[in-house]
Amino acid sequence: MPHSSRRVSKRPRQLSRRRVQPPLLRPRRLKQVLLPQRNLRLQQLNLLLELNRLLSHHPVRKFWAFLIAKSSPGVCPRGKTSAVRSREMQPAGSFSFPKACRLTRASEYERVRREGFMRRGRLLTLSVVPVEDSGPCRVGFITSRRLGGAVVRNRVRRRLREIVRQYQHGLREGFWIVLVARKDAAHAGYRALEHEWLRLARRASILL
Repeated sequence: MPHSSRRVSKRPRQLSRRRVQPPLLRPRRLKQVLLPQRNLRLQQLNLLLELNRLLSHHPVRKFWAFLIAKSSPGVCPRGKTSAVRSREMQPAGSFSFPKACRLTRASEYERVRREGFMRRGRLLTLSVVPVEDSGPCRVGFITSRRLGGAVVRNRVRRRLREIVRQYQHGLREGFWIVLVARKDAAHAGYRALEHEWLRLARRASILL
């Protein structure tokens, strides 16, 4: 039997090193897949908007909105400032401490500093100014960077706010109060701050 002149290699055949990539969707095919989903979502959104527009003019919805506004403590009549509305909505004997009971403007703090009198303690400094027809006491808190980092300052401010919240019904009306935390207040506990607040409040004659 004649032998072939071609040499047969004894090494195994090597596979191709080209990586097989997964098939990608062409742009046209991608649009065919995504566009129906987007159109469906747009249709649903338009339907919801139209339904909301129709219900907004419905008398039954207006009636229920009126009842909710009357019964909800967060909704109040128009034409009044937020501070007056929050003060009117707060029930008698409530221990909430809304923003209307706090000093929030720089001009208010400046007035207390300029016109008020001061009582100093080891942990706190209490400044008080009488304000005619101001209603319940309004209190502001100052925690400067001398106390430490943001975590320390926020902890002291939360403790002071909680202390004043607990004793707010024992304060005389018609006063603006500013509590300034001194450096030693950063290491003081809740009871120590509470005792200091009561001592300074009695000295300032703002307790009932």
